[in-house]
Amino acid sequence: MQDDSDVPKGREISEQLMIACCNLRAPTNIPVAKFLKKLSHLNLNDRRIDNMAKISVCKSLKNLYLYNNNIRVIEGIDKFKNLTHLYLENNKISQIEGLPEGCLQKLYLNENDIEVIENLDRASNLTELHVASQRLPPYQPLRFAPSVIDTIASSLLVLNIANNNIDTVVDVLKLPNLEKLNMSRNKISNIDMCLALMQLENLRELDLRGNPAAKMPKYTENLIANSPNYLAKLDGKDIIENHRTMLKNLVAFKSRGMMVNGGRYEEQDENEYGMARDHSNINLGGTGINPDPEGGWGSAEGALDYVGGEFR
Repeated sequence: MQDDSDVPKGREISEQLMIACCNLRAPTNIPVAKFLKKLSHLNLNDRRIDNMAKISVCKSLKNLYLYNNNIRVIEGIDKFKNLTHLYLENNKISQIEGLPEGCLQKLYLNENDIEVIENLDRASNLTELHVASQRLPPYQPLRFAPSVIDTIASSLLVLNIANNNIDTVVDVLKLPNLEKLNMSRNKISNIDMCLALMQLENLRELDLRGNPAAKMPKYTENLIANSPNYLAKLDGKDIIENHRTMLKNLVAFKSRGMMVNGGRYEEQDENEYGMARDHSNINLGGTGINPDPEGGWGSAEGALDYVGGEFR
């Protein structure tokens, strides 16, 4: 391993810096440029780099780490054919651009200055996109450019857009293959929007913590009751299948528009959630379901009440 203790942290990528940071000793019998051309992994984090153009000599890179720098423009990688993982968190990037064509699978852009997710037409095989915590103007949400959704809809499996002032799920609902979605610490205030995410047929993990809707009474029970069986984790906790089954059975009973009232069955109208509306109070206490010791969504402490077509 080459000692880079005497290499100053620079502002521009240089051959000397790349050699020092690649954890390999450059052979003396081949030119440095040829050696750099064959590198597959390169870690240039925490180097105060503000210009990445000279990375273009490393044409065989598969993984490139450039987080915690001062980079403003993505450049020097548009001709790469093998780059699958690009880490650019905590820089000063304001626009997504200059990406390689076809090869990129995972793109990490958390903590930058991006206001619009755009220019992903060359990243049609992208499976993970991480753009959390952009440094946005107050109250301005991170937006998706219209063309972006069509480009990544079939390939994207993981999306992290946490902490970006987002107040709608409309664009996310156009990504049918999502398996993991992090929309925590945003501005989603309507429980209907949270429930709409249950339409994503492949979603396995959903995080909505820190949104106003997540503070509503029985928010968790409402989402679990309407969740598909493949949703395994909500807000960082595993969903206990027995608990989901119990809640679904209760919703099914209510949605049939029937209730027991003095020995009689009565038809009921429906509320905005498609559940039966009435003034009954069905108490689920005494079911023997206790809070899950593993920290999952096993049940709430005490009785759960289902009032007026939703959990209260």
